[in-house]
Amino acid sequence: MQASNLDIIKLNNLKLAAKIVSEQLTNGVHLGKRVGVGSEFEQYRYYEPGDDPKRIDWKYFSRSGKYMIKESQAESHLHIRMVLDLSGSMNYGENGIKRLDYAKNLLASLSYLAHQQGDSLSYFACQDGKVVQKVSASPKAFQRILYYLEEEMAAGSWPIGKQDFPVLKSKQKELIILVSDFLQKENEWLDIVEQMRHPKKEIVLFQILGKQEEEFDLKGNFRFKDLESDHTVILNHKSIEKNYNESIKNYLSEFKRSLLLPKVYLFQMQLTDPIFEVISRFLSKQTLF
Repeated sequence: MQASNLDIIKLNNLKLAAKIVSEQLTNGVHLGKRVGVGSEFEQYRYYEPGDDPKRIDWKYFSRSGKYMIKESQAESHLHIRMVLDLSGSMNYGENGIKRLDYAKNLLASLSYLAHQQGDSLSYFACQDGKVVQKVSASPKAFQRILYYLEEEMAAGSWPIGKQDFPVLKSKQKELIILVSDFLQKENEWLDIVEQMRHPKKEIVLFQILGKQEEEFDLKGNFRFKDLESDHTVILNHKSIEKNYNESIKNYLSEFKRSLLLPKVYLFQMQLTDPIFEVISRFLSKQTLF
């Protein structure tokens, strides 16, 4: 019997939850197929400054005059940057599951899998118009990420205008995993994705929404509260249902279309989707590095 999202979140223990999610995965747990020093030959690549000269294939050099290194599938040497949206809208919840808790457990599980295969990790948070690095790559990064995730709280709004975030513009080879609802008033999140893009990077976006956010079908009068501004309004379902459902459908479709970019991957999910299934879908579809 598989543990539900609510069961996992109620544990209130991200490390234990991550272990349970990893055990639920029936397929492989590798975040990508990487190559390194090993016994089974996979491919050649050009020698780069910093590589051990002993790895140069001198027989190949004698034939071609090119300094090439043999690579084989081995342990991972991938850097993974975890990024979490902490704006107020992450406090949205349905049926006892808050979006922020879902996001925390998703990131904890992905971090656990990466840690198990030896990837280096770092962690960043998006809040109050700032992108802050909270954990840098180190042997204890996984434990520190869990510590910060346990304590994180969502609040405030995200600026509408285009912002400049130098911390996102690294040129190193890495995988960026960004978790958010990606609800925007203009193009705030698309601007951030564009800043992160680089030929050496893969960007994976997990968009978490509630069922009622994607298709509003409740009946009666409701008090709607903007979780970022605290503004409230009382409306009857008849006055908003059709326009809302058409608007959100168009938005999600356009958002997905806007992200049909090289090395950018969008995974859209609901709060009811089992976390292990979301990760399994990600692992089965990715072609990273």
